[in-house]
Amino acid sequence: MKPNQYTKSAVIAATAAGKVLLKYFNKPIEINYKGKIDPVTVADRSSQDTIIRILKRKFPAHSFMGEEGEQKEIKGDYCWIIDPLDGTVNYIHGLPIFSVSIGLRYKNEMVSAVVYAPALKELFVAQKGAGAFLNGKKIRVSAKSELIKSLAVTGFPYYVHSDNKRPLKIFSNVLTKVQGMRRLGSAAIDLCYVACGRLDFFWEEGLKAWDIAAGSLILKEAGGKISSYGNTPDFLFGQTMAASNGRLHKAIIKLIN
Repeated sequence: MKPNQYTKSAVIAATAAGKVLLKYFNKPIEINYKGKIDPVTVADRSSQDTIIRILKRKFPAHSFMGEEGEQKEIKGDYCWIIDPLDGTVNYIHGLPIFSVSIGLRYKNEMVSAVVYAPALKELFVAQKGAGAFLNGKKIRVSAKSELIKSLAVTGFPYYVHSDNKRPLKIFSNVLTKVQGMRRLGSAAIDLCYVACGRLDFFWEEGLKAWDIAAGSLILKEAGGKISSYGNTPDFLFGQTMAASNGRLHKAIIKLIN
């Protein structure tokens, strides 16, 4: 893939943010909470500041939608959708499964995406129409076509303590129909691992656009499929999301519902 200016800049921003995260990783830092179990740290904020500073310098007319920012909706033709630290709970417990997620949305579609897992040294990159790559090598979804031979991954919404009936019912339904289940704690990494064939499908509810924007393009460019499984067709803002290698998608949606 020959990266364009957007993809090149996203890679620069993601790797710089990854260095920020590693600087604070496994160090004593202050932890605040946006909700009962939803933490935020100085690492989240410093990472996002780094990303926006780099991208704004290059694209001053673009807008930015980030988890730790005030803008929570798409504005303008070009909008960067950023999660500066996806997997904060893992991060504060010293687990190396966390990532930086940066995606560029032009009008109604994602056109450039980077997910960087600095502690794992894994850089996923995609560009619309140009494929998806892990550390420079092209990736492709798995060829699994049977649920019982598939490896699934999921996560639980932050509101699971107060409203867990549907998430737990779906989890139970899927658990008995697949070879195995995983819970990694970073939606961006989950999507990328489906994209590169390590996992076969992923579903979760209660996600935000910044959790899945970049990963959704990486998955699609690797041959996968992503959709909502709820009452709205919009997986990015519709609160329910299922992603797969494509071959399993119909069976997954049926199983979940």
